[in-house]
Amino acid sequence: MNAHEQIILVTGSTGNQGGATARHLLSAGRRVRALVRDETTPAAAALAAAGAEVVRGDLDDRAGLDAAMRGVHGVYSVQAANDNEVAQGMNVADAAKAAGVRHLVYSSVGGMQSQNRFYVERGWGPIDKWRIERHIHDLRLPATILRPAGFMEDFTSPARFLPGGTLTVPWHDDLVMQLIAVDDIGALAALAFAEPDVYLGRSMEITGDRLTAPQIAAALSTAAGRPVPHVQVPLEVLWEHHPETAKVFTWANATYYDSDPRPLREAHPGLMDFGTWLERSGRTRLTAQLDAPRNRPDTAEH
Repeated sequence: MNAHEQIILVTGSTGNQGGATARHLLSAGRRVRALVRDETTPAAAALAAAGAEVVRGDLDDRAGLDAAMRGVHGVYSVQAANDNEVAQGMNVADAAKAAGVRHLVYSSVGGMQSQNRFYVERGWGPIDKWRIERHIHDLRLPATILRPAGFMEDFTSPARFLPGGTLTVPWHDDLVMQLIAVDDIGALAALAFAEPDVYLGRSMEITGDRLTAPQIAAALSTAAGRPVPHVQVPLEVLWEHHPETAKVFTWANATYYDSDPRPLREAHPGLMDFGTWLERSGRTRLTAQLDAPRNRPDTAEH
């Protein structure tokens, strides 16, 4: 069976990472089986219109996963960070093992080894995604582990802005933040499936750009055509209201990690830096965010 006849099951296919992966696989002429919780949603309908086989399933339902994986060659596995994440990630891996899947691509998180070590030393760990990674390893699944950096899309999220349009970040100005566009996660997942001889058995940090908070704010200002100031949110505030997020940025401010996007760019020449992402799609998202009533300087205080 040639690659274009092989079926790739994509979990999270109506979400950000899964959706990007499904789109790139379909554009490359691959057969995609899209796992969705509700096949009547517009996102599911769009996948079907693009040529995907849409099947209903739930990552908590092992029997449903077994059915969805019948005849599948590869699986893209991604889970939301929630109370069921570990069970869901292990369910996907167990079902893939039982089905004899030839290539699992799992989306973990950037800097996993550094972060997990930091968490374990403080009694916070192990991290859920690390537990899933180790389970995949223990099952001896033929797999590629992708460890995406922070999403560029996060910097156009309402949660990132104070009223008036000031960007908030929970890390110090000297920290070089690793960034990746969600679309590039999908492109790199599709590349892993396309070139198994190169990517099977690898754990990969995937980064498109490396910027400090002042550089991110400057790039946003250029894209928006107006000043976008930034301010650091004290970790004490995060510990009070968002302790899990506080753990992440306590690690980031203390040790973090670094990666080099140049080898990735050689393999995937379309890999976007932050400026390119802003030009292509981020500017529209950013402008909509800054033009929201709460972020207009003349209305933010009212």
